[in-house]
Amino acid sequence: MGPTKAIVKENGLYEVAGEKLIKGGFVSRQELEDYVNHHYLALPVRDNAGNPWLLDGKPVYCFRGTQYETVDDQRVHLARCSECGGMGIRSDEFTVESDCIRCTACGHEFDARLEMMET
Repeated sequence: MGPTKAIVKENGLYEVAGEKLIKGGFVSRQELEDYVNHHYLALPVRDNAGNPWLLDGKPVYCFRGTQYETVDDQRVHLARCSECGGMGIRSDEFTVESDCIRCTACGHEFDARLEMMET
């Protein structure tokens, strides 16, 4: 059981399941993020431009830095694009030597394992 998955609507923070209001009246994004960081809540992953990651039209959440989950608690193999911060999905092309991932936002292709070893 992880943090409560939340979404932002207007100036309020809502549970994804049931859309119950958690807290409203936030005046800035920073105030909202401070509240989330001090409570057991998670917001959808966002790219560098501030757009949320969506998989099949539903937000994606990140736990422990590299574990991604959908709204219905399904773990998915995704990676953050080093170019734009967008959602990288494993390519359908099968190669033994690499784990090719393509960003859905900018189309950048990368190998997540190689990038982790380089940093």
